[in-house]
Amino acid sequence: MNVRRIQLKGFRNHEHTEIDCAPGINVLLGKNGEGKTNTLEGFSYLCLTKSFFGSNDSTVLRSGQTAFEVDGLLCSDAGTEYRVRAAFDTHQGEKEFFINTSPIERFSSVIGQFPVVILSPEAGAITGGAPAERRRFMDFVISQSSKRYLEDLLDYRRILRQRNRILLDAKLGRTDPSRELEPWDTELVDRGARILVKRRTFAAEFSPHVVQAYRQLVGELESPSMNYRSSIPTEETQTEQETRKLFEQQLERTRPDERRSGTTMAGPHRDDIEFTVNNLALKHYASQGQHKSVQISLKMAEFRYLEEYCRETPILLLDDVFSELDADRAERLLGMLDGMGQAFITATGDEMLRGQVTWGGKNKKFFVQRGTVVYEEAAGVVR
Repeated sequence: MNVRRIQLKGFRNHEHTEIDCAPGINVLLGKNGEGKTNTLEGFSYLCLTKSFFGSNDSTVLRSGQTAFEVDGLLCSDAGTEYRVRAAFDTHQGEKEFFINTSPIERFSSVIGQFPVVILSPEAGAITGGAPAERRRFMDFVISQSSKRYLEDLLDYRRILRQRNRILLDAKLGRTDPSRELEPWDTELVDRGARILVKRRTFAAEFSPHVVQAYRQLVGELESPSMNYRSSIPTEETQTEQETRKLFEQQLERTRPDERRSGTTMAGPHRDDIEFTVNNLALKHYASQGQHKSVQISLKMAEFRYLEEYCRETPILLLDDVFSELDADRAERLLGMLDGMGQAFITATGDEMLRGQVTWGGKNKKFFVQRGTVVYEEAAGVVR
């Protein structure tokens, strides 16, 4: 999958930007605040129907504008072209999304059709933040590769909200919620068991990709690991039916705590991923450089995983990727990107790229200033 062309209108600080993209590395150079990250955000709209920041559509509007448009021409590995358009108008109050002029009613149906891997400074929360950030990462990767998982996840969240509402009302009213909870428990266990099994399988398959990417980036002196930690005590060999039974038992054990707290105490919404380097917990003992290296490795692993399961080469969006990387690791990263398909990289300068990337043809260099993107045609010229 690659983006051949993108057009941004009334989007963030872009009044009207058009970019003809290269099939390899596309570097966006410029000072902070000039519109580099906003450009990547536009690619996110094409692939995911929304911003990777999770921003509300109205906040993406250029100042003084009442509507924005993101138009793109995407091409699959098989050569199929897709004309994609995302548009928002404050008068209508809602976003529209089109593929080949056909309106898309369920935005979630687009997830995974145009696989994308995003690395931004916000990814620091994956390794250093709360468990919810690691669950969000895991769910995003799996959802792009499995429509069934995404549907189960959306259902589970809906069921969980309803169940928590019942528990909280019972706590405040000092009533027994058992009878009211019964049908929701059945639904929670049904979706939750499938989610747990899928996450467990994902972690087992994904972890070797992380280890391989980390060693390519850092070398053999450091050994990383990734372990899935579930609130339901399960084993890799357990079936969905066995997992369902364990989930039911865990819910029964946590009922007294649920009534006191007014919230659901067991299930995949309480799971976590543990990262270590040389058997030391990354969150507590790693340097900033190690955190960054693991984050990059996770994204390189995500690329390989999606490439395999989507049977389509993902698009890479790498925002400020060279920060906190020394010259050696930056060189190794660029070596890893070679042959990985299309990448869009933002940076304040091209020092890390000199001598590593040949400009022109398959790779392009752009300069971004005040929301204007200009292609540098002269290969090797530094500004």
